Amino acid sequence: MKRIHSAVVEGAASLGWPGVLGLGLLVLACGFYFSTLRSEQSRLDDLRLQIEKAREQRAAPAGENAAPATPSDKLAAFYGFFPKPTDLPDLLQKVFAAAKAQGLKLENGEYRVLRDNAGALNQFQLTLPVHGTYPQIRKFVDGAMAEVATLSLESIQFERQKVGDALVDARVKLVVYVGKRS
Repeated sequence: MKRIHSAVVEGAASLGWPGVLGLGLLVLACGFYFSTLRSEQSRLDDLRLQIEKAREQRAAPAGENAAPATPSDKLAAFYGFFPKPTDLPDLLQKVFAAAKAQGLKLENGEYRVLRDNAGALNQFQLTLPVHGTYPQIRKFVDGAMAEVATLSLESIQFERQKVGDALVDARVKLVVYVGKRS
């Protein structure tokens, strides 16, 4: 044991302070590599393997998950995304729930169906007068659009009676797109 100690002391003395400092940094770098970089490298390798598997699955789909092959299949898959007209009450309930979650009351509104003879979609237009604070109305619109994927904001108009009023009157025009077939 004394031999090893004396060899280390003699080696350190022959290296001098710059050599000892360099050797210390080398040991520190090796420790950093094995404690951090090596584990991250193995994690990176796992992620690359997952990406490769996902690419293989996407390149060669099988069964029901197969991507549409022809343009007409792609168009049918696109229109299949939209809800059926019979789902409209549930969609409207989600819009009303988003308003209720923000403390807004939707007492009346204008509703109309806009039919498109050329395409396979109908538009259900909602014009809702809303009274509340600006953040409440923004959160209502955001929440409704998050809940109903086929909902879009057509227009919104704000009106404030006085400059210092916290409450505003808004006229929110939303459109829900639904398929034509039940």
